[in-house]
Amino acid sequence: MKTIYCLFIFVLISILSEAQYYRRDGGFRLGVNAQYTYPLGDFSDVAKNGFGGNISGKYLINDVIGIGFETGYHAFKQSDKMDVQSANQTHETKYRLIPVLVEGTFYIPTWDRTLLPYLGVHFGAYITNINIKQSDIYSPENNAKENLWRFSPGVGAHIGLLIELSEYVDLDIKIRGDYVPKIKEDYDRDELGNKGYIGFNKMLNIGGNIGLLYKF
Repeated sequence: MKTIYCLFIFVLISILSEAQYYRRDGGFRLGVNAQYTYPLGDFSDVAKNGFGGNISGKYLINDVIGIGFETGYHAFKQSDKMDVQSANQTHETKYRLIPVLVEGTFYIPTWDRTLLPYLGVHFGAYITNINIKQSDIYSPENNAKENLWRFSPGVGAHIGLLIELSEYVDLDIKIRGDYVPKIKEDYDRDELGNKGYIGFNKMLNIGGNIGLLYKF
C-alpha cells in the first residue's frame, strides 16, 4: 500500500509539473513597448515628464532566467521652472535620452503560466542629448545655441508581468527605475572659456512600460 501511495504522489507531481510549464518557455524574445518617464531629483528641476519607446531582444536560458539587451528613445520638454518671464528673451531646452542596456531577468514560477511575474536588473550606457536655444532681442551677445551629448554609465531595476495573449505573443507590463550617478554638467559657451551649465549632474527616473513580447 505504501508503494502505491508513493507511486500516486510521483505521478501527481509529474502531471502538475507538466501543467505548470506548458508555455513555450526558452528561446528568443523580441519586445516593443511605449514608456512614460517621471524624472526625479535634479533632472526634474529642468525637465518635464518624458515619453518614448524601447525595443528589446532577450534569450531565455531556461524557464526562469533570461538575458538580453534593450535600447530606446525618450523625449523630455523643459520644466516650467526654466521658462523665462521676459518679452525680449526666450529660452528653450529639449532633452533626449537614448539608453543602450544589457539586462538580466528572473521569471518567478507560478501555477498558471499565462500570468508570469518577473524582476530584473539592467545596466549600460545612457546617452543624453541636450538641445539649447536662447535668444535676447536687446542683447544678442547672450544668444546661444548648443547641441550637447553626454555619455554616462548607469544602472537600474525592473519588475513586471507577462500576460499570455496567444502562443506567440505576451502583453508586457513593467515598472522600472534608472539611475545615472554622474553626468558632466558644464560646457564651453564660447572661445573665451565662459561656462554654461545644463542644470543637472545625475539622473534618477521612474518609468512605466506597456508593450508586446513576441516569442520565436
